[in-house]
Amino acid sequence: MNRDIKAFRWFIRTQVLKDPFNPAYATFKVTSRCNLHCSFCNPSYYNGELGESSTEKVKKMIDNMRDSSIVVLSFEGGEPTIRQDILELLEYAHDGSFYVMLTTNGYRLNDESFLSKLADRIDFLHYSIDEYHWNAKAIDNLQRFRDYGLKVNVQTVVTRYNLHKLEEKVRKVHECQYKIVILPAIDYPGSKVKLEPDPNELYKVLSELKRKYGPTINNTWGFINALVGKSAPTRVVSYAITVYPNGEIPYPDDINGKIVGNLVEEKLQDILKKQIVKELQKDMLNNQAKFEYLHLQTYSFNSIKDLASYVNEMLKWRFLGRA
Repeated sequence: MNRDIKAFRWFIRTQVLKDPFNPAYATFKVTSRCNLHCSFCNPSYYNGELGESSTEKVKKMIDNMRDSSIVVLSFEGGEPTIRQDILELLEYAHDGSFYVMLTTNGYRLNDESFLSKLADRIDFLHYSIDEYHWNAKAIDNLQRFRDYGLKVNVQTVVTRYNLHKLEEKVRKVHECQYKIVILPAIDYPGSKVKLEPDPNELYKVLSELKRKYGPTINNTWGFINALVGKSAPTRVVSYAITVYPNGEIPYPDDINGKIVGNLVEEKLQDILKKQIVKELQKDMLNNQAKFEYLHLQTYSFNSIKDLASYVNEMLKWRFLGRA
């Protein structure tokens, strides 16, 4: 199904019919291997624990999402470019069914042969740049990606320790006319290092930067305000799913959820009709506080004004490649 048709149907179901559980975004973890072991990351996402499926099985997962509500398919990991078949998989997904993103720490972005093939296979490059990836200086050399026709959205993890460095990064991205999304670190259960920033301090910094740099910052006002409970919708909604490397889906998220199905074996729309999914959705609505943090970005889209602003910015980004 065409991605723009799916986007329109998603809008009708979520904004007109008020469906709180119609996913449009898939975090597609195609590997749990990574060349880095970042302290803010869940160890199962970089130590190989979740494994890695064959090329044909990953293609089957993609097939089982094509006719679903998923509009944005984000290839992530681990480090997805570790897979030797990553270009083949990106090309397979990029047939008009999804907006395809690749999220990478830059492991292979100095390979000109790789870069020259990438632009025709993805819509957006999510480049993770921060102190914890040991690549913070890469932000000084972003303009080179224009030579390859890539639309770059910098993704940076902000912690209580590097929050004060955020404006410098935003300013440099702004000068390149790219975009940047700020992801607050999450202290996963059992994490020995506490990196999660204080929500009030994060709100203060993000709101000031959003006013100053506008569309450069890809976080919505709804997300920023929801950090401190300002203008938050009356209930949490879930518009995103996670897919593990073996095809399993933890629902409604990878911290509080349960495995509800496997995309190698089932279509996504069939998985989401299961009774266990309905029970987990009910639990989410009854225990909103437990789920709020991980769903702030998507549940802020319950506001038509916030959604319209975001879509307007992303349409300019899609067609012009400039923020």
